[in-house]
Amino acid sequence: MKYVKMFLKYFEEFPVFTANDVKLFLKKNGAGKEYYKLFIHNMVKVGKVFVIKRGYYTMRDDPMIAGFAFSPFYYGLETSLTYYKLWDYITPITIITTNRVRKSSIELLGRNASLRSISKDKFFGYASVEYKEGIYLPIADIEKTVIDSIYFHARFSKGVYAKLVGRIDHKKLNNYLKSYNKIIRKQVDDLLASFE
Repeated sequence: MKYVKMFLKYFEEFPVFTANDVKLFLKKNGAGKEYYKLFIHNMVKVGKVFVIKRGYYTMRDDPMIAGFAFSPFYYGLETSLTYYKLWDYITPITIITTNRVRKSSIELLGRNASLRSISKDKFFGYASVEYKEGIYLPIADIEKTVIDSIYFHARFSKGVYAKLVGRIDHKKLNNYLKSYNKIIRKQVDDLLASFE
């Protein structure tokens, strides 16, 4: 496997890469057109590469990196609650993407994950935060977490909502709500009113 060192050095900076990325890399370095399939198979077999989903791979054994295979995406709902230290439960990783979702529950690198699909006009309300040295992840902000919980029918406990409501920027929340219909706006208003 003469390409291993070059491959590891080149792809170590990529959180996620595709089979096509490997194919192009190997072809550029003189490998045969179909060799990439055997190469990936062998790299997975020896534990240098991990499968996220068909055609998507990573060299990091970390399920939080796997969201990049669903780009554009952000981590939301339970995952954002964990990030903001609003609860301590071990929950599935929640990935919100503009891609079409076939399965809402999947396994990513040995951890349960939840996939939610959102329209492009509602794909906002997240920030890039440093997860590990040099690795930044898109995480929903507090306001979007509240709206998404209503939008996706993923209700939290009263105690969690109380913590969320206490940290809301009302101007930002109202600006976000302009992209939603009257039903969602009313449900969010009713939720906030219950904590006044």
